Amino acid sequence: MAFFQNNERAGREQEIKNELLNSSIYRDLAQLEETIQYQIDHNWQNETLVTEKLDDAIDSILLNHGLEEDNNKIDMFWELFEYLDQFKYSEELFDVSLNEEQYANFIYLGEKLRSNGWSFEKGFDLKWEVFESKVKGLIAES
Repeated sequence: MAFFQNNERAGREQEIKNELLNSSIYRDLAQLEETIQYQIDHNWQNETLVTEKLDDAIDSILLNHGLEEDNNKIDMFWELFEYLDQFKYSEELFDVSLNEEQYANFIYLGEKLRSNGWSFEKGFDLKWEVFESKVKGLIAES
């Protein structure tokens, strides 16, 4: 009986860890989507905020990737990282000046984030299956 209780507790602890870590990715991607929309609505007054939010999201993904032990989840985090990393164009964080192509790329990313439920308006479910489904929707070619 003690074995089953310990096993159940370990499973629940892993589930809680995943929910906490995944919530940081949800938050960062929702903030990225919100920041992109804000910049669109305000004629890109502070382009640097968008690149900072992208970096925050990438950092959260890398943290989860590094702490995860399940190979399938590790692969999912890596795919999400690779997808977002293509929008990063510089290591510079200050005085960012986007060109027309980069504006278009961020507008596209914002639309993809929103349409796949990565926004504060939708709320979020922290179950892995829901998270995985949203990641697949985001990184899918359209």
